Amino acid sequence: MSSFKKRVQTKQTKIPQGTRLSPYNGQLLISTGLYLDFYKIIFKHILGGGIPIGSVLLIKEDRHTEYARLLLKYFLVQGIVSGHHVLLSTAEEREPKNFIMGLPWLSNESDDIGAEDDDNTIELEEKMTIAWRYKGLKKFESSVKSKPNLLLNKQISSNETNPHQIEKPFCSTFDLTKSIPQHIMDNALLTLVNVNELNENSYHTLLDRIRNVIEENHLNSLLVPPSNVERNALRIGIHSIASPSWQSRSSHDIFAFLHALRGLLRFSFGAAVITIPAYLYSSSSSEPCSFIRRIEHMCDAVVEVESFAGSPATNNAIYSATYHGLFHVHKLPTLNSLISSSTKLSVLSSGSGNNLGFKLRRKKFTIETFHLPPEGGVNERRVGPETNKSVKKDDKNKPGIGSGCGSIPGRNVDPYDF
Repeated sequence: MSSFKKRVQTKQTKIPQGTRLSPYNGQLLISTGLYLDFYKIIFKHILGGGIPIGSVLLIKEDRHTEYARLLLKYFLVQGIVSGHHVLLSTAEEREPKNFIMGLPWLSNESDDIGAEDDDNTIELEEKMTIAWRYKGLKKFESSVKSKPNLLLNKQISSNETNPHQIEKPFCSTFDLTKSIPQHIMDNALLTLVNVNELNENSYHTLLDRIRNVIEENHLNSLLVPPSNVERNALRIGIHSIASPSWQSRSSHDIFAFLHALRGLLRFSFGAAVITIPAYLYSSSSSEPCSFIRRIEHMCDAVVEVESFAGSPATNNAIYSATYHGLFHVHKLPTLNSLISSSTKLSVLSSGSGNNLGFKLRRKKFTIETFHLPPEGGVNERRVGPETNKSVKKDDKNKPGIGSGCGSIPGRNVDPYDF
């Protein structure tokens, strides 16, 4: 009797809805929630296509604005649209439900056309008025749009080979002028944790809540879920951690919390985005203190939002006319690899050599490459200092200098001019 057996194709494991695999290292990714229009938004580009499952992203807040809060809203509302389980913890709101009620919502095609018309109007207002021959040249693109979408093509091809099609979208388009409907909030998988209602050790209690959510919803990657349970992803949003509203017995409690959270997410289908008011712990110098530096080392990715509002260093009309602030990248995720996947997949090459700025329009938030306008602007005219005509007449009567190649007697020619 033959010992050969017919090879049967093994059943592929279905990935959670609203996720995709990285073509660089096979890491499972979730979207940041920022609009992706031919990589006009660079936040996902910097991270290598999205936030890796099992990672912690830290956003350093700005002193005068709430742009970091807006980035957290994008992350949470994308989880609701993708059908993920969303856990929110905040101490700045009396009720975390108020934070959820302020989330933006999906935009339709007509709204997108209107937004494009607004952008075109702004572009016409900012049209150059210098030389007419420059109008026919290609416009400078501050976004990453001209290069081929290598990462997007690879991710689409990886999804096409998967027999299980993703039902929920990976990344959606949101309108900041719209609010999330009430019936969506009622049907969403939400876990709201009010830090003000926790005991004297807020970090320990919050970690227990996160651990219970992972166990109850079968989000542990080491355990096989029941056959009737579909694998899902968990999005954890923590707003303004380490603020004065957080109670702890010692300053080392936050380090223990981040260390335990990072180890817990490594073996679960979840990712966390944390915002921290780093300006409360920094001095007048630009360098972060040792407390913030230790927190950065305990997170997988660190970005910072620096607004031009109230900043004396950038109190210049050249900066504020085009952008609302700078977007700094301090650390990139390197899960299952020695270097970040964005160094291979992103046309920005991990963004270390690129200056990034952000804009807040009426309906959307964009991150683009930061560049300065032409020197002197378009409304100023630079005129050189007036020269004395009598001096020029005297210079014409002087003989030439030297006898270098091409020197002509009677002309003031540089002897080194060949």
